[in-house]
Formats: sequence, C-alpha cells, structure tokens
Amino acid sequence: MDNVSFTVRPGESVGYLGPNGAGKSTTIKMLAGLLEPTGGEIIYEGRNVWKNLVWFKARLGYVPEEPAIYSHLSAYDYLLMVGRLRKIQESVLKNKIKGFIEVFLLGTDMYSEIASFSRGMVQKVLIAAALLHDPEILLLDEPLSGLDVSTALVIRELIRHLAAEGRMVIYSSHILEVVEKIASRVIILHKG
Repeated sequence: MDNVSFTVRPGESVGYLGPNGAGKSTTIKMLAGLLEPTGGEIIYEGRNVWKNLVWFKARLGYVPEEPAIYSHLSAYDYLLMVGRLRKIQESVLKNKIKGFIEVFLLGTDMYSEIASFSRGMVQKVLIAAALLHDPEILLLDEPLSGLDVSTALVIRELIRHLAAEGRMVIYSSHILEVVEKIASRVIILHKG
C-alpha cells in the first residue's frame, strides 16, 4: 500500500471500491488492527490507532471477507461467547442476540452448529457478532458475498441505519453497483 489517505466522519457510510488484488482487504485489515502498516499512521479521535490498539478495538466492529469462526459452536453460543469477551452484561447480551435472531430471520437455526450453515448464514452471524457491542466504527470486507437477496437488503438497510445513528461504516467491495446502493461516498483504490 502506497500513499493511501482518506478521512471518514461520523454518520458516513464509505464504499471502498477497487478490483480484486487492489489492496482493499489489506487496507481493511490495517484499519482493523490485524496488519500493522510499515509506514504512515491510522488516526482515530486524534490518537494513533497502533499506539492505542486495545482502546481502538473496543470501538470497532469488523466483518472479514474470509470468516474465522468457531464452527463447532451453535450460532447462539458463538454470539454469547463474543458478547462475554466484549464484557457485555448478560441480560443486555441475551436481548441483543434475540434481536439479531429476529432481524436476520435465524429462528431455530441459532441453536444449530455453525458448521452446518451456508456462507450467507455464517455472514449473518459474523455481522451480528460485529454489532453486539454497538461499535462506533464498522468495517465490512465484502459482507454481502453469499447472501440471498432478502438478507442483502436487510444488511443494506442496517448499514444506512447505523450511519444515520452517527456511526462510521467502511464497506469494501469490488462491485460498483453494490457500493453505489449502500455508500454515501465512494473511495476507489487502484493498485494500492
């Protein structure tokens, strides 16, 4: 990545667009605190993210392109585990999980092993996990891949709602039509 610079403001949903291999996922991993930049800085609220990583990650929700998930757990148990790691009060956590079950129409599938889920169902669980702690920033790396049309519409509406609440959403994709429908602003990356 060379000379990549952009600003995202509260209430903005930014589409991060570029062809496969342009560096979108690399940028997202840097923003998520998973890959340290060799130069430059990532600043949030006046602080260098890499010097304040724990503080920053507490404010961040991240949905990776390639899911890393405990597939032997049920979706419900996975969300409970994530919420507990985030130190969300148990009663609040269970209410949030119930809400996501309804929003994503997971119903009784919530008690099935994630290993039996389609890619789209796994994406729903990952998005719910990323939102459990009400993050200020949401990073989405190709989040609609594998989703059926009705779920994709729910996710698009959810992104709009989160931005309207004042959250920052960065949405990475290589599909212009998808980004145009979701983002309030588009950044195009070409050869990192």
